[in-house]
Amino acid sequence: MGRIQQRLKEIFENTLESGNKYEGSLENPDYYGLFCKAAASEQLFKLMGNNICMFNCEMDQKDAVMILFSIPINTSEESGAKNVAERVMEVVENMELCFTTLDEVNSEIVQEDKFVYVTAIKKVGKE
Repeated sequence: MGRIQQRLKEIFENTLESGNKYEGSLENPDYYGLFCKAAASEQLFKLMGNNICMFNCEMDQKDAVMILFSIPINTSEESGAKNVAERVMEVVENMELCFTTLDEVNSEIVQEDKFVYVTAIKKVGKE
């Protein structure tokens, strides 16, 4: 397991033990509010040049963890940075390598925020 996957696992386990609880809509989260809440409780992290936070939640009446990545939309083509689609795929690939299966993965471009938000849900416990 690589360094990125180890860090994902560490944040995930810390969230299970003492992370914030999210009780809002899983289909339409308030990204800005969630990242602010994570920052206020020192649960906002940087990984692969992106902000990441995790929240305990419920999905289909089962305990789960919601993983949120905030990937900046690069407006400067001269920066040499990977394009947005490559960065989204890199995030998803690392989550899959770390957790093997994810119960749900979505991405949403919010032009006003200049970010792509990747949301993943991972159920915990036995099925």
